Amino acid sequence: MNEFKGIVLYNIERDGNLNGVYTNNDSNGNARIATETARLIDDSLVEGDTEVHIYDCFYFNNDEGINCTLTFRITNGIYRADWQLNDGTPIFIGEGFQMNDRQIAISYWLAR
Repeated sequence: MNEFKGIVLYNIERDGNLNGVYTNNDSNGNARIATETARLIDDSLVEGDTEVHIYDCFYFNNDEGINCTLTFRITNGIYRADWQLNDGTPIFIGEGFQMNDRQIAISYWLAR
């Protein structure tokens, strides 16, 4: 079996929140497009040369709604993404970049 991987494209709303569409190679999904929303919690954190944005996130997994925290760590224009369940359990990690003023593209995989 191929290793799990996917891609998400976020639209950045004027209030800083994100609306995303994603797909992955999960055989149960048949490469269908699904949606994700992320409400900005904090974007004022700076860790050295890294800007940190934290979101309250919601997406569907095989018709089951999942609440989690999405964190972007941005260094030199590269976005490092980390999705965690509310109990701190890692779900996915990914990497990408801001494509233009209103879109972010992230390639992601299962966290191990």
